[in-house]
Amino acid sequence: MNLPSLPSGLGGLITDTREFLAAIRFTRPEALALLFLFILFAAGNRYAAARRRRSAEAIGRASAVASLQTRPFARRRWLGLAYPLAWLALVLAIAGPRWGKSDEPGVAVGRDLVVVVDLSQSMLANDMANADAKTRWEAARAGLEDLMTPIARRGGHRVGIVVFAARAKVVLPLTTDYDHIRAAIAELDANWPPPEIRPGTDPNAVSGTRIGAGLLAAVQTHDDRFRGSQDILLLSDGDDPGDDREWMKGAEAARTANIPVHVVGIGNPLEPTLLTLGEELVNSKLEEDGLKRIAAETRGEYLPARRDIPKLGEFFRSRIEPYPSREFGDDAIPQPKDRSVWFLAAALCLFSLGWFRGR
Repeated sequence: MNLPSLPSGLGGLITDTREFLAAIRFTRPEALALLFLFILFAAGNRYAAARRRRSAEAIGRASAVASLQTRPFARRRWLGLAYPLAWLALVLAIAGPRWGKSDEPGVAVGRDLVVVVDLSQSMLANDMANADAKTRWEAARAGLEDLMTPIARRGGHRVGIVVFAARAKVVLPLTTDYDHIRAAIAELDANWPPPEIRPGTDPNAVSGTRIGAGLLAAVQTHDDRFRGSQDILLLSDGDDPGDDREWMKGAEAARTANIPVHVVGIGNPLEPTLLTLGEELVNSKLEEDGLKRIAAETRGEYLPARRDIPKLGEFFRSRIEPYPSREFGDDAIPQPKDRSVWFLAAALCLFSLGWFRGR
């Protein structure tokens, strides 16, 4: 016996619905917390109904009490959903739902984030716990891919990318082109870093890990007009064979510009990993002391990812995104259209139906 198959378009409908829901934005998402009041109202309503039922039972049998009621017609029970749905529509209207494109372009508002990625040779160490990202640089790249999910979902944030080893290079200036950003992240590779940052290009290089140079390049990548809405995100193992505190110059520049540096420590801090660099064998491990000082001195936060892929999407949502956004910008892009009036109209109609039921 052949079972009936689902319509061929059902899968596409489910996919379209999921994409539509993911595209909805809220101007005031914190207002959605008002939905929890509905639970309190429902509990209070059930308590009141139970008290009315007990009071009626005290008078006599339920059938006898019902015959004494003056209503000639039974209430329409389906109208009992009017008030709950009205409350839901009202809360959604207050939250400011937006989707689609408005007729007039708006300004892309958000924060500016410059990502600084360590591509020095120590990042080749394979001391990570994840099978899909065994090396430190692969874990850093996976974390950045996770970072782009909330950034692209909300929109408006600008992201730039700086890489460094013996020297620093800006591989992507600040932009809201998220496809371009993702492509730049996918191209990060410590096995084949840009020639400009390799130690061999600078005969006077003290070491192959110049964290300070990366931070200086990040500060210079930021736009002076938007002080107060800027951040730097540094991903590194902190392993600098020069041990000359070169990072202090970059930290000082960020502190002077009032740009917090959030630092992600990647690697095993307990057991060194043996690396073959050319003909030399070296031990490398996560050096957290300097990285923690960079975060502390710039009023940033230290995220000890260590042997795990850093959860940068969650970190961005909770630690960076809530802070003030730019008030203006050069990127004028179409903004989602405000649909609050639809939900206000629905709430009015549903409250009217609830009032009609209660007559």
